[in-house]
Amino acid sequence: MAIVKMSKFNLIAFESQKSKLLKNLQKFREVSFIDIDLEENMNTDEEKIVKKVVNNEDLTRIDERLNGVENAISLVRKYHVFKKGLKAMMAGNDNYTFEELSEKIETYDWKKTYLDLKKLGAKLNQLNSEISKKYTEIEHISLWKKLDINPADLKKLKRVTGYLGTVPVKMKNTFIDRISELDKTYYEELNETKEDMYYLVISDNSNEEKAKLNDVFRAGSFSVTDLNIDGIPSDHMRRFKEEIEELRNEKKQIKEEIKEYDGELGDLEAVYEYLKNKKLRITESEKLAETKNTCIINGWIPSDKKDAFENAVKEVAGENYYVTFEEAEKDDSEVPIKLKNNKIVTAFESLTGMYAYPRYNEIDPTPLLTPFYIVFFGMMGADAGYGLTLLLGTLFVLKFFNLNKKSKLLVQFFFYLSFSVIIWGVLYGSYFGYEIPGLWRLVNPANEFQKLLIGSIAFGLIHLFFGLAIKAYLLFKEGKPLDALYDVGFWYMALSGGIVYLTFSLMNLSPVITSVSMWIMIVGMVGIVLTGGREAKSIGGKIGGGLYSLYGISSYVGDLVSYSRLMALGLSGGFIAQAMNMIAAMLGGSWIGFLFIPIILVVGHLFNLFLSFLGAYVHGLRLQFVEFFGKFYDGGGRALKPFKTYEKYVDIKQQKSE
Repeated sequence: MAIVKMSKFNLIAFESQKSKLLKNLQKFREVSFIDIDLEENMNTDEEKIVKKVVNNEDLTRIDERLNGVENAISLVRKYHVFKKGLKAMMAGNDNYTFEELSEKIETYDWKKTYLDLKKLGAKLNQLNSEISKKYTEIEHISLWKKLDINPADLKKLKRVTGYLGTVPVKMKNTFIDRISELDKTYYEELNETKEDMYYLVISDNSNEEKAKLNDVFRAGSFSVTDLNIDGIPSDHMRRFKEEIEELRNEKKQIKEEIKEYDGELGDLEAVYEYLKNKKLRITESEKLAETKNTCIINGWIPSDKKDAFENAVKEVAGENYYVTFEEAEKDDSEVPIKLKNNKIVTAFESLTGMYAYPRYNEIDPTPLLTPFYIVFFGMMGADAGYGLTLLLGTLFVLKFFNLNKKSKLLVQFFFYLSFSVIIWGVLYGSYFGYEIPGLWRLVNPANEFQKLLIGSIAFGLIHLFFGLAIKAYLLFKEGKPLDALYDVGFWYMALSGGIVYLTFSLMNLSPVITSVSMWIMIVGMVGIVLTGGREAKSIGGKIGGGLYSLYGISSYVGDLVSYSRLMALGLSGGFIAQAMNMIAAMLGGSWIGFLFIPIILVVGHLFNLFLSFLGAYVHGLRLQFVEFFGKFYDGGGRALKPFKTYEKYVDIKQQKSE
């Protein structure tokens, strides 16, 4: 259980083997390439011979294919009838080996498929555009649907002039009052909207009448509209609707043609994965350097994988390669970090990743935080019924669901936590909020919350003191025993002495122990003051730094208060569960109430379960990140991101022989 030892490699192979070599290293899944900096590592003469790998054209070409296949997948998925419910979740993604994926490309005419789908998609978009345009036309014409003449005929009138136009609603009265005064002008109101009034106006062509009408138009803010159709608006609308229906039928036919590719969806997704992995190889290859005949590859691999790495190279290059290995230096900040833990601890590595990966010269804190997190989570969940629900739920998912590695680890994470919830639930005597008479329990949360508070603080002290112990261990390991004494030993004396002194003083217990603990506390405090500012140059700085360090005792008080939430969250979840049971019991007086009891119990307890576990998850993290890690852990490492297969639509598995 530790940080995996890493080695840097320098590999030289023939350039002609580069493509196959990258493919084999991708299957290997343990390599992290280093982007070779020629300016830093090469002199001027070497730069003329060695150059960086550039694949702009290849990337452009593969991106075009990827976009085409992805669009085809999106189109088929849009009309694909997916499995629903539990069966779909259980099925998960299809599984392929790398070789099966390559074979799929060779045997499946995916180019024809995606080009055919591209044409169908383009036709579908065209039809949608035409339908949208016609609906826009209908919407525009519908405003004039009361007009029972052809607007084009208005332009043919000789003695009179016809106008179609709008007037703002707020100007309606002004317009009507003014136009009504004209003897040789006819108007008709056709429509009214929230903002405008729609009118037909027919007026004599005499100059006098035109002048009066223009004044009316200006006064009423009349805006002339050119309704550019040849026919009565209602007939035009009817014709557009008929055309839309024809387009819809054509669209329906196109959809049916697309659905015929339903059985090829899985094949297209496999093609996408293949192309995506190919693009990944092309992208990663730009980290390499090359000469006319060779390629140069630098990178990181786990030290225990050196033989397997060479075997992967030999499969392609035979004996025609040159490789050197260099063990990573302890203080090298560029070393990528890979963690190696047992099955249980591995499920908790995500917690460490959420904070920060350790540096190469640090320890992996995951095995250290795991038991505490499990205990704390259970203490805050603390219901045997809820824990059993979580256990059975996660067991079912692990047994019957086809999960990828990441999802499986998440489910395993909660699977391990369920045992702690059950155990603490038994200790509290809580079973879905019920107390079973006569059944053993360690403590009654409702009546003995003081014991729970003391227990929570005690767990907090153990957690904090363990964090300090790790710090001391690391300092001893670095050859700094005095620093261990100054930064840990004196704090142990001050804190433990202070706690014992206060406890025994308040409870009037053994005067001897009280006195001894007081002096231990004083020695610890004096030691902190004298050594806490030892890095300062002046005496005043040293004393000031020491006093400031001693002030850090207040932070320990705050830390211990945080652990009281172990009790608080456990109690709150239990009380809410009891409240749900009480509500259900109160409804039991009538047959209508009996109908709602199952709903209240199931929904209420599930909701409380979610809240309880969410609170336990979040606060459990806080206790680890703030109180625990703050004592010994800095982090700042870079997680190993190996050059491996990309997986979106399918899961790529390794062959057993690999």
